Amino acid sequence: MAGKLTPSQRAYIRKRTKVHTPGPDELDDELNIVPFLDIVINLIMFLLILLTTVGFYTQVSAELPTFGGGRGVAPDEPPLNLSLFITDQGIIVTGSAGKLAPGCERTQTGDVISVPMAGNDYDWAGLRTCVARVKQEFENENQITVSADNLIQYQHVLAAMDAVRETDGGEPLFNDVRISAGVR
Repeated sequence: MAGKLTPSQRAYIRKRTKVHTPGPDELDDELNIVPFLDIVINLIMFLLILLTTVGFYTQVSAELPTFGGGRGVAPDEPPLNLSLFITDQGIIVTGSAGKLAPGCERTQTGDVISVPMAGNDYDWAGLRTCVARVKQEFENENQITVSADNLIQYQHVLAAMDAVRETDGGEPLFNDVRISAGVR
């Protein structure tokens, strides 16, 4: 009986000599999501850091306009209600007495651009000069309202707000800058 093998011996030899290829139902069905989670976690951290950084640098102090006298105005004086409106043709500066004419020395009726465009850009120095003339006449006034057409870029609104806050020499002009809806 030297040539006869038991069934368990035959199964052992068959198992050891035959190359086993897995069938379709034996393939690994699990998906390795660890690399995917690494990428997602890194993206979330990057976006959180980016949002906090952008949020910190783009803060603008703004208040809604109030009715009545501005801060710093004597109660018996009528309020100036100084406001400027940014258009695609220039900047219109108005007060209680009406629209300021070009040069900002007198008022004028009609469709007037107080500070016209300087080429293809706004004349921020001209605006600063214009509101400085108004400030000389109304020294106690500190409030100005800024508004713009709806197609004006936000950077121009911010530049106008910066231009009316102080002169080139650093002297304060209208430090209570308010923002309003762009309605003419």
